Amino acid sequence: MRRQSGISAVVLVAVVAVLAAAGAGYYAFGNMATLDRLQNELNATKGDLNKARADLKKASQEAATASKDAKELKVATERLTSERDAVRTSMENEQATGVRLRAELALAKDQISYFSSRSSKDVVRGMPRTSASQ
Repeated sequence: MRRQSGISAVVLVAVVAVLAAAGAGYYAFGNMATLDRLQNELNATKGDLNKARADLKKASQEAATASKDAKELKVATERLTSERDAVRTSMENEQATGVRLRAELALAKDQISYFSSRSSKDVVRGMPRTSASQ
């Protein structure tokens, strides 16, 4: 019976080894499924990351373009402001010139009126030198 018990022990060890191998295979199969799922998630995340990088690059380019446009608009605004101030100064000078010319015209009218009403001797002595309306 010793032989039979040796065979039973060998069979028992073989059965245990087969069961252990089957359990290890089942465990490995489960881990492979998990690994495949995680690999798919990783690939999807990498795709999302690449898309986000592309979007960031596009947004950076748009921001650079907007910044350039803003600088150009600022320069144009400063130029137009300068032109407006120059026009304003020119108009103020022209208005002052108009006031001065009206005063000179009024003086000339006063002088003409004086010349027409006086005799030749009195002309120089009493001639107006400034406008009467001032």
